[in-house]
Amino acid sequence: MTGRPAKSAIEGTTLVVAAKRSCPPQWRAFMEALGASLSELAGDELALRVLAGIGASLAKEQPVPACSSLAELKAAMNAGLATLDWGQVEVYEADRALEFVVMGYPCFDGVEAQTAFAAILEALLDGWLRAQASRPGLAMRLIERGQGVYPPLVFRYERTTAVQP
Repeated sequence: MTGRPAKSAIEGTTLVVAAKRSCPPQWRAFMEALGASLSELAGDELALRVLAGIGASLAKEQPVPACSSLAELKAAMNAGLATLDWGQVEVYEADRALEFVVMGYPCFDGVEAQTAFAAILEALLDGWLRAQASRPGLAMRLIERGQGVYPPLVFRYERTTAVQP
């Protein structure tokens, strides 16, 4: 696996993938209400923790098999995302980290729904990686939302804290 290509290449792929999918209106309405209500009732921090819990639960309920290469991991993650109808992922190596670019995910108009979905997806990907091997101090984080109306979501899996001896 190599580094992530220029944004224009990812954006072009995103539009092709987006053109092939649909997101039912009831799913969009549910995510809009969930995102807005959770933040309003619980506050942003607790809402994000609840959403992360949902993603972690999904990762346990629908695990990906153990993989011996990045190519195998990408294929397993894409199979898992396909089961959920949540798009596809590309995996890239980047300066002592891995980047996961998700395209073709369900498209939501509102910021609350987009944020809620991204939090769930971040925890899902993190859970799948944690199940591969225990590596203390590594975590998945959304680092970029790309450009345009329906941008790719870019997650980075890297060391976030110092490991104690």
